[in-house]
Amino acid sequence: MTGRVMNRREQHKEHTRAALEEAALELFARRGFDVTTVEEIAAAAGVSVRTFFRYFSSKQHVLFGDVAHRRLGDLRAALLARPADEAPLASVRAVLEAGDLTGPAELAQIRARLRLVEAQPTLLQTYLLISEELRQQVAQFVGARCGVPAAHPYPLLVAAAAQGAWDTALWSWAAGLSTDLAGTRRSAFAQLTAGLPDQP
Repeated sequence: MTGRVMNRREQHKEHTRAALEEAALELFARRGFDVTTVEEIAAAAGVSVRTFFRYFSSKQHVLFGDVAHRRLGDLRAALLARPADEAPLASVRAVLEAGDLTGPAELAQIRARLRLVEAQPTLLQTYLLISEELRQQVAQFVGARCGVPAAHPYPLLVAAAAQGAWDTALWSWAAGLSTDLAGTRRSAFAQLTAGLPDQP
């Protein structure tokens, strides 16, 4: 009985979070990020302002924060779960491929967020912080697996390739120059790491 109650609770939380994200994106696109208030987002989602702040710390957080941090958390866990005897570069490649965005609903939300960033440059800082966190996570993982500091050139190169491939794929896809986000990301990572050995 307890397990079923907890399951319903989690489902309700996910529904509320999704409703807030959807309402925020619609309002940001229609009215503009700067003039949209937290009160308006909460009202559009049918919840209180207090409830909004249970899920998100700010308007900037609702733009990218939760979906990004969820994915970054998944990335960290997936990297740590890779076999200890696997080459770090192969581990990063496998984890990035497993985490590629392919679902229509998720792709639509990412596209909406990127369009907002393009239309309102003040939001770019939020995106850059997420991109930097991805780079740091990969560098820390590669450094730990290779027995060198995260600031060693090899972990930094692998991390830069992961970050650069992600950025290249996202922005070319958002601009309509690529129709296959995952394929573009894989191709970019392969090209950026073509000269790197499996170990430093």
